Amino acid sequence: MTRLVLNADDAGLAPGLSRRIASLLASGRLGGTSLLACGEAFGEAVRALREAGVGEAGVHLCLVGGEAPLSPPGRVRGIAPGGRFPGSWPAVAARIASGLAPVAEVEREWEAQVVAVLSAGLRVTHLDAHQHLHLLPRLVPVAAALARRFDVPYVRAPRGDDPAATADPGLAGSVRARLLALFGSSARRLLSRAGLPEPPRVLGLAEAGGMDLARWRTLLDALPSEGTFEVVLHPGVEDARARMRYPWGYSWEAETAALEDDGLLETMSARGVARVGFGELARA
Repeated sequence: MTRLVLNADDAGLAPGLSRRIASLLASGRLGGTSLLACGEAFGEAVRALREAGVGEAGVHLCLVGGEAPLSPPGRVRGIAPGGRFPGSWPAVAARIASGLAPVAEVEREWEAQVVAVLSAGLRVTHLDAHQHLHLLPRLVPVAAALARRFDVPYVRAPRGDDPAATADPGLAGSVRARLLALFGSSARRLLSRAGLPEPPRVLGLAEAGGMDLARWRTLLDALPSEGTFEVVLHPGVEDARARMRYPWGYSWEAETAALEDDGLLETMSARGVARVGFGELARA
């Protein structure tokens, strides 16, 4: 049997995105979400999840994007110079590699983000990171330690043989997926040594923000007949302010439309694909 965890990243990033994600969870179109505890819409995302009857979420650990840390500024000067995280992942990676951003600060801040989600009354089912920074070699042990400390079952880690959803996701997408798979394969070995369960394989990294209906159809055509996969998704609504602040070119509306397409769900069912959540995986 093939099982898919349809997981939406970035809940808490912006109000419209957060409300739409909660709505998709309530209707069963999504199997989970990763919550950005330091996002400006975190409170709204939590309220929307509660109203949707959702009691669990992952934590989208953050060190990037210009967000403000949850820790007191004086305790995280290395990872948040000027009181904000750097805007891009290369800047973060450079600060981590050079020692300008101490790993101890990362652990302090990420622990605060996990605690914020738990304190909101949500069970934490998985960890991943904004722009996948938890896969950096010096930060994987931090994510693993937090998963053990807070009894979180899964930490996202792609494999080198995880297929792309499209035959040709473009050069940038292919490079991104290959790089993440390289880091992810190393992360999987560390997670195993830490005694954590093997996480689902990961789809959607090459297509970040572009999992429209056409790409879904290609993905389903190429899916193996066995295995458990997380599909990383970014549904939402068109939001001018979010678009200006986060100019990633994501197709939030197209991803939502694909998930709301009844034909997509019918195709999954016809091919014997089961849609599950992280909580369900952990209880199996």
